[in-house]
Parts: sequence; C-alpha cells; structure tokens
Amino acid sequence: MDNEYTKKSLILELMRNFTTIFTLSSLAISLAGSLTIRFVPDKQFISEIFPLFMINSFYSTVPQIAGFSFVIAIFCVLFISDRFISKMWFWLRFLLLFLFALFTFVVFAVIFKWFPLNNPQIWIGLILCTIICSAFGLGITLLRFKLEGRKYDRLLANYKARRKDNDSNNSRSLNEI
Repeated sequence: MDNEYTKKSLILELMRNFTTIFTLSSLAISLAGSLTIRFVPDKQFISEIFPLFMINSFYSTVPQIAGFSFVIAIFCVLFISDRFISKMWFWLRFLLLFLFALFTFVVFAVIFKWFPLNNPQIWIGLILCTIICSAFGLGITLLRFKLEGRKYDRLLANYKARRKDNDSNNSRSLNEI
C-alpha cells in the first residue's frame, strides 16, 4: 500500500509540475509574441514559436511546448524533490536544474527550429532571459523557504511553551498529592 501511495504521489507531482510549466511556458510565449507583434512588427517571424497566433501552426507548436514542459517536469522531480537526490545541496540542485533546462530548451529549439541558428543576438537574448527568469524563480523559492522556516520556528516555540506549561502543571499536581 505504501508503494502505491508513493507511485501515485510521484505521478501527481510530475503532473503538477508539467501543468505549471506548460501553463507558464504558454503564457510567456503568448506574452512575448504579443509584445513582439505590438512593438516590433517587422520581427514577428524571427521565431517559429510566435506563429502560435496563426491557426495553421498552432497544432504543431503546442505539442512541442508540451513535450518540452514534460521533460522539464521530469528534471524538476529529479532535482527539486527529495525522492531521488536527497543529500545534494540546494544550490547544486538548482544549478543542475538550470543547466538541464537550458540544454533541453536549446535541443528543442534546434530540433523544431524555434530560432534561427545563425542569429547570435537571439541566442544571447535567450540565455539572458533564462538567467533572469531562473534568478526570479530562485528568489521566490528562497523567500518561500524563509517564510516556511519562520512558520516552523513559531510553531516549535508554541509547542515548547505548551509542553513547558503542561510539565509545570503536572509537577504541581504531583506535589499536591
């Protein structure tokens, strides 16, 4: 029974990560495409991802993004959860996740021709964008860890205070007997 629970929760964790990554990827691509079309209309066809806005490419692009999201979700489960790598430092886990995600993105971008290979400006922008987004994600994660740490410290202090009160009440009742 315990093994079934572990399998189910692993699958749920993988699907939760996939859903989150797919949703955020789709929103980021939509936002980038919208901003590009709005402010730099002559560059709207520089990437093959932006034809998401055209119905004929939509059906081929969404499965590519879904495949990319699934691979990244697997890396998230491997590196972020404590299921597989529990004794590795958080910073090393994050660095490995960042490198694998960047490598996966480059592989998908080359295979599906999301960006032209001969335009270094796009690839530099991609790397800068990846670094900025990763730094933002790391900041949110560290903030979450800090807030959870405060919460657990407060709960531990309350528990110790309650236990101290219970111990003192028990010792008083024993002295009265």
